[in-house]
Amino acid sequence: MLRSFSNREEIIAALRQEASTTWHQSGTCRMGSDSDAVVDPQLRLNGLDGLRICDASIMPEVTSGNTNAPTIMIAEKGADLIRGLSV
Repeated sequence: MLRSFSNREEIIAALRQEASTTWHQSGTCRMGSDSDAVVDPQLRLNGLDGLRICDASIMPEVTSGNTNAPTIMIAEKGADLIRGLSV
């Protein structure tokens, strides 16, 4: 459906209401060894014992492709770490 707008504010309001992203959100709990990292390389959440993060949020940078396969690999690594297997 086409809409007509009488001013810039109406256009901005419509865009804010209707716009969305199709990106796969990731990188909100970046993994790393530095002081800015939220998760360590063993997927343990810094500052809270007994919790590991095993999803796309730990990716330090967003992959150039779909995040499905890398997220599965993160979960596989997390499962191995929890089971105590050498990885």
